[in-house]
Amino acid sequence: MAKEKFILVKTYCSHTQIEEGFMKTLHEYGLVTFEEKENDYFMNPSDITKIERMFRLHTELGINMEGLDALNNLLKRLLEMEKEVSILRGRLNLYE
Repeated sequence: MAKEKFILVKTYCSHTQIEEGFMKTLHEYGLVTFEEKENDYFMNPSDITKIERMFRLHTELGINMEGLDALNNLLKRLLEMEKEVSILRGRLNLYE
């Protein structure tokens, strides 16, 4: 089993100029998950795209955390529906 690599949240914030408070709030709303080890928080690198998207929506469009949560839920539902449509198209192609 491959060892997972995590990024220290403080390091990520210092490189991207995203405030740690913003990251903490994302975590509190359940929009991202952190691993806590020895009083430090670590994030999964696969969450970087999601965090940057939410940061841009927050700073450029002024969307608050509740709005980000709603958008995140809608995006999840959209992706699930796209998968379902793809599966259904595959089934339909079998009968054509």
